[in-house]
Amino acid sequence: MGDTGRKTGGYLYNGRVISGLRRRGMQIEEVVAGGASPAEQRTAAPRFGSTFDPSRFEVIVVDALARIAVAPHLDRWRSSCSVVVLIHELPSVAGGKSGTVAHERNCEGPLLRADRLVAVSDQGRNVLFNRGVSFGRIHVVPPGFDRVPVGDAPTRRDGPVRALSVAQWIERKGILSLIEAWTLHERGGAVLELIGETDADPGYAARVRDAIEAGHRGSIVVSGCLDDAALGAAYASADLFVLPSRYEGYGIVYAEALAHGLPIIACDTGPVPDLVGQEAAFLVRPDDTHALSTALDVLLEDPKLRASMSAAATRRASHLPRWEDTVAGFEQVLRTAAESRNSGPM
Repeated sequence: MGDTGRKTGGYLYNGRVISGLRRRGMQIEEVVAGGASPAEQRTAAPRFGSTFDPSRFEVIVVDALARIAVAPHLDRWRSSCSVVVLIHELPSVAGGKSGTVAHERNCEGPLLRADRLVAVSDQGRNVLFNRGVSFGRIHVVPPGFDRVPVGDAPTRRDGPVRALSVAQWIERKGILSLIEAWTLHERGGAVLELIGETDADPGYAARVRDAIEAGHRGSIVVSGCLDDAALGAAYASADLFVLPSRYEGYGIVYAEALAHGLPIIACDTGPVPDLVGQEAAFLVRPDDTHALSTALDVLLEDPKLRASMSAAATRRASHLPRWEDTVAGFEQVLRTAAESRNSGPM
């Protein structure tokens, strides 16, 4: 299912579910098919197919992140046991570098034929349905938000208004657009903190760093990956959260920001609008640097508006699922898959 030690949405989900299922008494064996890059997965696919024995399991859970390595083997595995596919997002829908969509669809075909598919949002379920998957095989199990503890709201202090962004530095997350929007003019009395992996895409990271260097020195802080305690402190000390991601399967960091009572600036795309709502967030078009800059201007300069949106964020977070709900939902999918296999053809 991937490296569950990484601090990114899909891997966090996997790690939380695996540990939660083990606590509930389920026997889980975690198998990493290969590296994360397409080249590493293509190299791993033949070896993985010859060494992995599906007959040892009642249910195999395949993360779509490993699609290239496992896709050639999924139909054969289904003859031995139930196959459940976890899809945080379909790459052919989420987008990426040009020329990859046709190849992604070829890899995704076997995933869509799995016995059960887990989507992490209602929007994800609709994507799968539109790709020909019957509703009966799709289960929605959204992530929780309570990985990072939420304490009492800190007393607001003097000093700069703090904007927080938590994401990998990859093109889809829109970090470069955020830097460009932030540096359109001076941000006196404001600081933008960037938290998350910076080395997932070295070429893109170099462009981000160049944009930061070309901007106004001191107004952007790069903190990299943080542990949960430090991340919680960053949320608690922030005044607003901004992440102009072009597409998200769900958006765990938006849910965490809501739980910390942060007003949000995000893109009007994918499941994010349904997650953040209208009262707690400003939504802009993807890659619209000027609209993003304007939204930053409004929130940075209006403490009363931030306070109103903060209250709305806290209210919205009170209705979001917790990680224990996620684990319970995933367990039910696994038990349903195993029972369906034992009772004969679906």
